[in-house]
Amino acid sequence: MKMPIRHKLIIAISLLVVTLFGLVACLFINEKKQEMADDIYVNVLAFSKLTAPKIVNDYELYLEQNGFVYFNRELRSILNKNENVLAVKIISYDGKIVYDSINDTERRFEGERKVTEEVLLDQLASENIAVQTAKGETLFLKINDDGGISYVDKNERGILPMEQGTFLKYFVVPATEKYSVVYDVSYRHLDERVALMTNRIIYLAVFGIMLGMMMSFFMSSKITKPIGKLVNEANEIAKGNFKAQVDIQTGDEMSFLGDAFNKMAKDLESSVDAKLYQERVTSELKIAGNIQQQLLPKTLPQIKGLEIAAGIIPAEEIGGDMYDFLKLNDDKLLFYVGDVTGHGVPAGIVSSIASALFYGYSTEQNLEKVMTDVNRVLKAKTMTNMFMTLCLMEWDSTEKKFTYVNAGHEQIIHYKAKEKKVELSPSGGIALGMIPDISKLIKTQEMDFQPGDYLIFYTDGIPEAWKNKDEMYGMERFQKAVENFGKDLVTALAMKEAILSDVKQFCGDYKQMDDITIVVVKRTE
Repeated sequence: MKMPIRHKLIIAISLLVVTLFGLVACLFINEKKQEMADDIYVNVLAFSKLTAPKIVNDYELYLEQNGFVYFNRELRSILNKNENVLAVKIISYDGKIVYDSINDTERRFEGERKVTEEVLLDQLASENIAVQTAKGETLFLKINDDGGISYVDKNERGILPMEQGTFLKYFVVPATEKYSVVYDVSYRHLDERVALMTNRIIYLAVFGIMLGMMMSFFMSSKITKPIGKLVNEANEIAKGNFKAQVDIQTGDEMSFLGDAFNKMAKDLESSVDAKLYQERVTSELKIAGNIQQQLLPKTLPQIKGLEIAAGIIPAEEIGGDMYDFLKLNDDKLLFYVGDVTGHGVPAGIVSSIASALFYGYSTEQNLEKVMTDVNRVLKAKTMTNMFMTLCLMEWDSTEKKFTYVNAGHEQIIHYKAKEKKVELSPSGGIALGMIPDISKLIKTQEMDFQPGDYLIFYTDGIPEAWKNKDEMYGMERFQKAVENFGKDLVTALAMKEAILSDVKQFCGDYKQMDDITIVVVKRTE
């Protein structure tokens, strides 16, 4: 089960509080311990320098005269004035312990006690105050003429001062010419104060954790509530409700997130609407493309003396190129290749209208009359900026006669088999749909079409096919290709496929910019 973000925040803030309190407590306690240890050092040093002569004097006054009770009372009175002194010993310079406050509590010790530690003997032999640290190091404090203190070794050579916060074991203070007093240092009260500080810090840490949990609960609510709103509205969007909006007025980043969410919902709604519209348009374009394909001839006509191949490659779903074959009778074939300006839906609509018009006027016996009638309708029923170039042809197999009318279309490429060379038909005519009457601007022409010859009808998508933004296929390359293919190829289909393959190889992966249409006619007899 995943952990809620609220619990994560509570745990994280609690851990942070504990970690911070722990680090601060360790640093604070360590610093305080050093400060208190230094205070104890200064306090015991001053106390020992002040009381050592009196303790020895009381010893000589009372204890040597067998006044143990009086001496013990005076000593206890002195020790009670400093809680940092655990015990004292009075030791002669030859190492004899004449009094020990720890052991001589009820009566004076009868017998002889001698110092056995060599370190302590060295300390007793010095005229300076000796200090024994808890780590076993010995330092001597030499009182200077100005009252200051210098740190020396037993040979009175200067050494580095004692580090701050050093814990001590005892002081050895010369009191008279016969005796020194040893003061054992106690850190019991320091430990008590450290324990007290530790308890206080623990109480503060517990309070801090509770406060941190409350703060984290409060802060997490400020985050989780807006997030909960976002989650709920996101679920609404997932269900398709793009009207979902959140109202977050926190005045921080969550407000920006809420505004961004609301904008995303609106943009998503627009995007979905646009996608649906695009899918609908794509579907309709596909249907329109299928309809346009239905207008193209499903089969190529069979007529005596000709072999025909044709094909069209639209640049988009709907193209503006068109071709068709209308068999008037067993001996006559009417066919055309046309190109509407531009490509896409408008061009496709015009080409479909033109196809229907040519089909309706195909019974006319005069090619110029057919072109004039189609032009009249196109001019009246299409936009002024829409027009089309077209070449209308007729083949009479009885008379073996080929005639055509060119309305501003591309020149016909004529491959002459006997001469093995290519010629272009004369250009001329005017595009359909530009002016109301073109009867005086078009002319029926006859072409010397011999057995073995090829006629190539095409749209400008072939010569204007681009290899890149600077180089296109061109008429010169087109004619050269037809001339080369005509020498080796023996069918109209092979000629068509060879031309399209050459164009494709030239263009490579460059985008097709215009519709490509080609009709190849070969005379067989």
